[in-house]
Amino acid sequence: MPKTKQFDEHEVLNKAKDLFHKKGYNGTSMDELVQATGLSRSSIYDTFGDKYSFYIRTLEFYKKQARSDMEKALEKISSPRKKIEYFLDLTVKDITNDLNRKGCFMVNATTELAGADTKIADIACVNMQEMEEKFYTWIKEGQAAGEISKTHTARSLARHLYNTLTGLRVTGKTNPDKTLLKDIVKTSLSVLDV
Repeated sequence: MPKTKQFDEHEVLNKAKDLFHKKGYNGTSMDELVQATGLSRSSIYDTFGDKYSFYIRTLEFYKKQARSDMEKALEKISSPRKKIEYFLDLTVKDITNDLNRKGCFMVNATTELAGADTKIADIACVNMQEMEEKFYTWIKEGQAAGEISKTHTARSLARHLYNTLTGLRVTGKTNPDKTLLKDIVKTSLSVLDV
């Protein structure tokens, strides 16, 4: 008879995510994962696989959590332009509230591993496409409503905004100055002006 798990998988993924987020993949040891999660090595291997598989699971968990948080934060905003502005404003707040300068786990994974690991590169690429698609939808809706300029295509504007989002995250790790970040956002959003 198989043993039943005596732990909350989401809680364990959260603890592992926090550790990987803080120290990166290469900076995190299995011993640290054992300590952070409170699980034995065998429980980690049985449930999540090796360190690499565990990392992938935590990255996917983070991505799903971040998407859900974004949807909840924006659900009451009807204006597409206001959604974009509010989302970028939330990003700046998140960066400036990150006192340990951990940054975005997805951006960290991309910069640490995507150049050498095709699975991480694929996850980062899908994340980029999904976020770009979200911006694209908002921009198309905003253009149809007359809130966003049609000078540029919705696709090129979506790519521009995704690049701004990622750039904010990278800049924020080295210089989380609110004025600087808000200036980047203001300039970036100016291409949407009608």
